Amino acid sequence: MFKDSFAYPIFQKLINRQFLRHTSVLALIFLFVEFFDELHYGIQSAALPSIRADLALTYAEVGLLLGLPKIIGTFVEPLLMLLGDSTLRKSLVIGGGLTIVVGLLLIFNADSFLPLLLAFIISFPASGAFVTLSQATLMDLNLGREPQMMARWTVYGSFGNLIGPVMLAGAFAVGFGWRLPYLGLALLALGLTLLIWRRPFPAHLDLPGDHAISLSETPRRLWSNLLQALRVKELIRWIVLLEIADLLLDVFLSYAALYFTDVAGLTSTQTSLVITLLMLTSLGSDLLLIPILEHIPGRKVVRTAAILAIPVYIAFLLAPNIWAKMILMVGVRFSTIGWYQVLQGEAYAAVPGRSGTVMAITSAAGLIGGVIVWIVGIVANQAGLQAAMWLLLAAPVALVIFVPRPT
Repeated sequence: MFKDSFAYPIFQKLINRQFLRHTSVLALIFLFVEFFDELHYGIQSAALPSIRADLALTYAEVGLLLGLPKIIGTFVEPLLMLLGDSTLRKSLVIGGGLTIVVGLLLIFNADSFLPLLLAFIISFPASGAFVTLSQATLMDLNLGREPQMMARWTVYGSFGNLIGPVMLAGAFAVGFGWRLPYLGLALLALGLTLLIWRRPFPAHLDLPGDHAISLSETPRRLWSNLLQALRVKELIRWIVLLEIADLLLDVFLSYAALYFTDVAGLTSTQTSLVITLLMLTSLGSDLLLIPILEHIPGRKVVRTAAILAIPVYIAFLLAPNIWAKMILMVGVRFSTIGWYQVLQGEAYAAVPGRSGTVMAITSAAGLIGGVIVWIVGIVANQAGLQAAMWLLLAAPVALVIFVPRPT
């Protein structure tokens, strides 16, 4: 039956021989790291209303939880990402994984706002070391096909995002609440970290005319690489657009559960199922993107999707009932197809072979995103969440204006 379905050709694209031939066991582990990361994110997004209710958090505190770690991370992550272009990369990935385990255990035991905030703060740069450097290594091993590999990377993440809310809904249904899934996440993160520790990392990556930087030359070379990358205008363009596009990607997802709980009036279990629908839509979108990018330039995909996103998102905010909002929510997610994959892939391609440096600059630019998500929380606290959600419309407008037409 599956062979006769519309999804089978897409599935073949995902696991085609060329992909498998160039995918090592280590690369597959990296892809499952992304699965874990989005599983974590999916559970956290769906659990946020229950966490807020149990710990009596205000909208301003929720905004702080989502924004402050990103702001603080901009002062830590760039250094970690720069060091990722040295022989320390494997140690950074393993250290990040272990720190995430600690952060998840803190959330599991949190009984007030401050321990929860501490867990979020330490987990953010740890995720950069664990997840982002795994992605960067995968991209370095696939030079010239960064957007296509990003499409596959996000498919694994979409599976995690889909399963996360389902797991949380199941935990609520049997009376476990939101804490037990965080314990499960901690065990999964520990297992992946041990798998990476047992696998040999490449001593260097086969980059054109260059190799990973040794410890003795680390400070001078890393600083030189950073200055060179900052002079690449195309790189700066894609990184800034990536942060703005995130408004209708991760920021929308972060506030979606609160929106359907507080504005639409759903219960925690119902909201978990709505978020599951959102994750299922993301998975479908990511699967469709793989064959699309083989035939249509990524920039054209992003521009066209952004043009469609503007009226669809406005209709979502103005929809009069819950069923209309759910249908339009699916439309919003499909209208962001390719945004993250293409923009991030273009950023990597702007400075080939220096993925750690690219992610260092991306992390520093995260200050923009952190401030924006904090502002959304403040506006929601003052004027209501419905009014604050209009700020997210800036994302498709910016992409339509500033993404160059394909040549």
